[in-house]
Amino acid sequence: MHLFKELRVKDFEAAAAKIPVIDYGPYFAGEPGALQRLGAEVRHACESIGFFYIYNHGVPQGLIDRTFAAARRFHAIPMEQKLALKLNENNIGYLPINASVQGASTVHKATKPNQNESFFCSHDRGADHPDVLAGISLRGRNQWPSDLPGFREDAMAYANALDALCNRMIPAFAAALDLPADYFAPLFANEAHITLRMLHYPPQATVEDNQFGQAPHTDNSFMTVLARHDVPGLAVRLISGEWFAPPLIPGTLLVNLGNMMRRFSNDRFLSTPHGVLNESGIDRYSLAYFHSPNPDAIIAPVATCVSADNPPKYPPTVYRDLVLAFYRANYFHQRGHESEVARKVGAAAE
Repeated sequence: MHLFKELRVKDFEAAAAKIPVIDYGPYFAGEPGALQRLGAEVRHACESIGFFYIYNHGVPQGLIDRTFAAARRFHAIPMEQKLALKLNENNIGYLPINASVQGASTVHKATKPNQNESFFCSHDRGADHPDVLAGISLRGRNQWPSDLPGFREDAMAYANALDALCNRMIPAFAAALDLPADYFAPLFANEAHITLRMLHYPPQATVEDNQFGQAPHTDNSFMTVLARHDVPGLAVRLISGEWFAPPLIPGTLLVNLGNMMRRFSNDRFLSTPHGVLNESGIDRYSLAYFHSPNPDAIIAPVATCVSADNPPKYPPTVYRDLVLAFYRANYFHQRGHESEVARKVGAAAE
């Protein structure tokens, strides 16, 4: 039996109640005391479940809808056009089906490639950007389809909106850890490591054991913001070990912590396992935005989360090194498997 079914949550309503809906409106409006109240809510969510819904986030629904439409338009173009943008050493571009596996995951041993295709973009740097000219890893340029009018503009409008939203959210995480509101800000200066991933999950005609749209994993980000439509598929693992499909709540975005926040908090905050299985019979799309520190930032447990009785569980590490190790473990092209990817894509097209 498939993992998500074998360990399906028994009490859906109780599970749904575990994921808080947090209203950021008062804080964004500058109400006195709002940050302290918000910090307490965020702390509870981060310690108890690792996921929460954000309400009054300020991202227009029209922009979200346009970005979903852009994702559909991209994934509908011919395969040869998408493969011309194949994912590069900076993990920017197109990733076909069967080209990744959750090799870095300690959640579940995936033995089959992920059944999704994705388009990745980041900051839209020009050819004259100093980091592009210097060839600095993780600071490259986006790749764009040549004949898809408006796609670049829609994708970047959404990526920039989520970048701004996440930067506004960061002080609440600092407050949740009893740190000054601006504690994390320097780590995100000079273009944080951001990624917008436009995912397409084709319907899986047959559901095999250990076959997933996205195998169980934890994110490598500081935080992830997910926009979903009404096609189900996402599964989150509760502390009980049961798997649960978070309901779609209109007007909200779904936020989860990644492994970097777990490191900063010395395991006080949760980086919750999740995965995707699309057995709906129709195509599923989602917009996953990953917000993380500048690649040069040092990731280490913060002072409020360590003590003589609770020493640091992680050594100080440059974020770039953590990202590149994650990429090598999960993406075939990062391990020199380009020919294997091409073979599988070609076989699927025949």
